[in-house]
Amino acid sequence: MISGIECVTLGVRDLEEALALFRDVCGFTVESATRASVSLLSVWGLAPYEDVRLVELSCGGYAFGRVRLAAFPAPLTRTTRWDHGPDAPDKPTDVGPKALDLYVAAPLAAAVRVLEQAGCTRRAGPLRFAVRSADTEEALLTGPGETPLLLMVGHRHPKRAQRAVPAAGRTSEVATVSVIAADLAATRRFYVDGLGLRADDIDDELSGETRERVCRLFGVPDDSRVSLALFRDPAQPSGKVLAVHFHERTTGELAAPMRPGNVGISLFSTRCANLEALRERLQVAGLAAHLPILHVALGDGMPARVMLTRGPNGELFEFIER
Repeated sequence: MISGIECVTLGVRDLEEALALFRDVCGFTVESATRASVSLLSVWGLAPYEDVRLVELSCGGYAFGRVRLAAFPAPLTRTTRWDHGPDAPDKPTDVGPKALDLYVAAPLAAAVRVLEQAGCTRRAGPLRFAVRSADTEEALLTGPGETPLLLMVGHRHPKRAQRAVPAAGRTSEVATVSVIAADLAATRRFYVDGLGLRADDIDDELSGETRERVCRLFGVPDDSRVSLALFRDPAQPSGKVLAVHFHERTTGELAAPMRPGNVGISLFSTRCANLEALRERLQVAGLAAHLPILHVALGDGMPARVMLTRGPNGELFEFIER
């Protein structure tokens, strides 16, 4: 029904600081720099007079896993996830988006140093572990505006999961978005029955050293139960969603669930060929109530129709029919 995630919108307090990271350090390319139209602001639930600057960046022109930076004229006060440090309003196990997962070239420690020198803060890792046949090494950092970034080296990852190995010191597009899930059954219904994505690569409860290392990476006690489920567009290696469930250790909602106008992860955008069919499928599956379809002018000047939908873990999707 939908594509993989084409674009993740990040609310930023300082546009130049965010560009310095994603463009100058990660190696993303600026594809467009526009201002949000009145119709788009209306769909997002924002005041039509807001002067919102939008900068969309890609990895080498690739259409999926892009980043869209949204800069607002007034200071932003809400952060989608802030789950570390003494004054953090959220817990690491709170339900909602957790991190943007980017591939880097080995060695991972060198890539982490590059991002630390660019102003990111390392929170966990590098940690290496195996999930099914995949051998992965990962580290969690925080970038500008409390945006969590999970760096990965795929020592042995299937080709359908990784588009390309980035150049040294650079990152890939957003290969995956990690989401803390409240209920894995409800999450599967939404992504598979509702959106039509595949879920056959990873759907496991972890054990042993792998479980302990994943817990350390995500900032939860080592003895926590943890299950993973991966949802993907079969046609694309990028723009996937990884649901992470901590069973009885899972806590409540984020203090500021995803929405445009937040600092950090605000919106997931995907393609959809037929919004009416998607809406009907969601409603037949009992997964969504009233979902208006609205006409908007996107940044490229082309007309489109948009439907916003919340997932079971507070994910906010922008389904776009051109």
